[in-house]
Amino acid sequence: MGEKEKAKLHKVLGAGIGWIMGGPVGAALGLLVGHTLQKNPELLENGLLCTSLNRLKPYYDVLQVPYDAGSREIKAAYKRLAQKYHPDKFVDTDPVIQELAKGKMTEINEAYAKVMESDRTGR
Repeated sequence: MGEKEKAKLHKVLGAGIGWIMGGPVGAALGLLVGHTLQKNPELLENGLLCTSLNRLKPYYDVLQVPYDAGSREIKAAYKRLAQKYHPDKFVDTDPVIQELAKGKMTEINEAYAKVMESDRTGR
């Protein structure tokens, strides 16, 4: 990634954080973060802002479990969601809803696989 692309990324990240926070305080925080990332690109390259937990958060959210959940809790959540969304057990006969349930089940399977894989490898 070239210097221009990095600078652009830093500004986008800063603006995004400012947008989320809102108001002048958010804008100032966004500028500060963007400037910090621009001056210290190793924060991104070394993964300090992209820890394995941050990478897995969407999967934990799909499974509806806390980020510090153990394998038993994850497995129980998976089973509960599979009973709810599995195409063979899904009650609605509308084909559109059936297709959405299939997509949700695919998402649940992927999340379960990623979280359990990271749990086996020590995150």
